[in-house]
Amino acid sequence: MLSLISIIAPLPVLTLFTFMLTRKQLLMALLSLEATMLALTLLLAHTSPSHTLSIITLLTMAACEASVGLAVLVLMTRTAGSDTLTSLNLNKW
Repeated sequence: MLSLISIIAPLPVLTLFTFMLTRKQLLMALLSLEATMLALTLLLAHTSPSHTLSIITLLTMAACEASVGLAVLVLMTRTAGSDTLTSLNLNKW
């Protein structure tokens, strides 16, 4: 039977691989970064449950990252009309 650590350990690598594959749309890139943060939090919580403060700090940073990413996504869809990174032109800003 598989242990929990053998399931959780490859998750950050898989989510970073997904991030490299989804470079066309900003929403998918942000979702894969959020999955990476959650996988790292699960890995940290499973390997050292006594570090509660670092787990809470990591979750707080992940929430801040998600809110900033959502604000950038809303700004980008308002100005460019879509969330594809190829539609961005820095001369418009």
